Amino acid sequence: MKLNITKIIIAVVLILSDMICGQGYKINGFQITSGQVVSSSGLYKINSSTSSQTSFASSSDSFSVSHGMIGVIQTLSIDPPDIYVSMTDTIFQSGMSINVIGVLKDLNGVASANLHLQKGGSSKEIILPMFALNDSTYEVSIHDSLVTINNFRAYVRGADALANTANSKLFYPSIRYGANELNTNIDGSIYPDGVPSKKWRMISFPGSVNDSIINNARGNGYTFYVWNNLEMSWDFPSVIKPGTGYWFKHIYDGPFPFKSDSGTVLPLIPYEIMLDQGWNMIGNPFAISAKVLADSSEVSNLYFFGDSTNRDGWEVSSYQMRPWAGYAIYATSESSSITLLPFSDESENRSSSRTMGLEWVLQFSAKTQHNFDNVAMIGRKKHSLEIKDNFDIPLLPKIENGINVAFSIGESNFYNYSSDFRSVDEVNGVWDLSILSEQKSENIEFSISQNANTLPTGIVLALLDIQTRKVYYDFLLNSIMIRSNKNLVYEFKVIVGEPEYVRSAIREILAIIPSEFALSKNYPNPFNPITHLDYSLPKRSQIRLRVYNMVGQEIITLINEEKQYGNYSVSWNGLDKKGRNVASGVYFAELRSNDKSSVTKMLLLK
Repeated sequence: MKLNITKIIIAVVLILSDMICGQGYKINGFQITSGQVVSSSGLYKINSSTSSQTSFASSSDSFSVSHGMIGVIQTLSIDPPDIYVSMTDTIFQSGMSINVIGVLKDLNGVASANLHLQKGGSSKEIILPMFALNDSTYEVSIHDSLVTINNFRAYVRGADALANTANSKLFYPSIRYGANELNTNIDGSIYPDGVPSKKWRMISFPGSVNDSIINNARGNGYTFYVWNNLEMSWDFPSVIKPGTGYWFKHIYDGPFPFKSDSGTVLPLIPYEIMLDQGWNMIGNPFAISAKVLADSSEVSNLYFFGDSTNRDGWEVSSYQMRPWAGYAIYATSESSSITLLPFSDESENRSSSRTMGLEWVLQFSAKTQHNFDNVAMIGRKKHSLEIKDNFDIPLLPKIENGINVAFSIGESNFYNYSSDFRSVDEVNGVWDLSILSEQKSENIEFSISQNANTLPTGIVLALLDIQTRKVYYDFLLNSIMIRSNKNLVYEFKVIVGEPEYVRSAIREILAIIPSEFALSKNYPNPFNPITHLDYSLPKRSQIRLRVYNMVGQEIITLINEEKQYGNYSVSWNGLDKKGRNVASGVYFAELRSNDKSSVTKMLLLK
């Protein structure tokens, strides 16, 4: 028996040795590796189906073992919790607490859960601990003091037993408010004391507003207007919408404070405003200040009407919109838009006011006792052209008379642009600038509102007053006072460039400006039936050129219009204002402006 057993053992060993050395062998084991993956080498392939004492693969020159179930479990353990948030509603009443339920799932178990809340208008996060209802469900109550017209955004942060953390998605509620909760004296309001009396002002309405005075465009002592970009006109609005700016004026005694009966403040998520090509009147739909995300190659600056002294005029505003404020903005295409960001960390602003290298910008300011204009700009910008392009913004729409600083672009004699930007490929240039005051004649303080260091090194500026022929070389540092006539353009030349170019350009401009107001002798004289009259204007003037007979009767008016400085010529064909031939005789031509006149004698012989 012993011999037989010995022989069997020897035979088995020989067989195993031969198989192992010669062709490999497969061993199925159920208690070897304690995993559900394959362990293998050039000699062995070992399958295992239960548990392992390590989650890492085992290997050597002769075999490799990797393990499955615990490996999967321990890989999952480094993942943070899954978090789901639910509330009973997304629209809540201000001044009422809100219950928030968070469901957190994690194989390691949940160690803590907190609600992180950020009030509108604040960068600080308020952390509210959540209480466990069971091993995965947590609850917290948002105190009623946090549920206001400023609104809030919030998220749940959870941590597991291994300190892995995760955040839920942000949630943004809408909040209904009651009578007088939303008014113009809220924090950050552009009109904390109310809209001034007897003044046109641009306003907007935070959220969806229910109020009898707001829902009627015309009332007893007040009116609203909305800009119609297609018709280029002011219309009465049929409905008040968030995100829109409205002109408003009232005649009540003292400032008018808006107090809404009721309404809903919007969720504090980024708010996109689609713009029409041309001028748009827009507003802030939130009860807090909002940063504006804008592409400055497609849209202009923001402009606000009025200042802290209650003067009337347009002011350049930063890309920040305050509650209750309405703004003007110009879009160069039909696909332009801006986005309002209640929280500045939502995104970075695509626009920038910084200049680099040969770029520069100068902003002009003109103001009187009652009016101002602080939006006119010139400069050189990357991607700008020497000719008119999208960087050249037309004059802002007006709802009443005031003061304007404007530019004439190209060969046009019309001053109808509020900015004139040109290419950085050029250094030297002359800008045609004018000031138009539609109020009574009064002193105007004219200045540069930017610092002198906005010009590149080696570049200088000179201001030539066409009316007085005076040149200002220190205009970057000192304002000047001018006397403007009502409804008459006051003209300047702004020369910017290298010093020698500036001096040469001034000499050339002065050489072509007539030195005096004059009407020359007609030629030929005597004449039949046509004669010519030359005249000179040293400055822009409203002129009339008329022909009289010997007894002072007006025969015809040849010119009655505003003309800029220069030398001109006009012809008279011997006809009166009814188109009839006049008789032979002596006639007089008189050229008259507001303060000067010149007369010449003519002889018609047939």
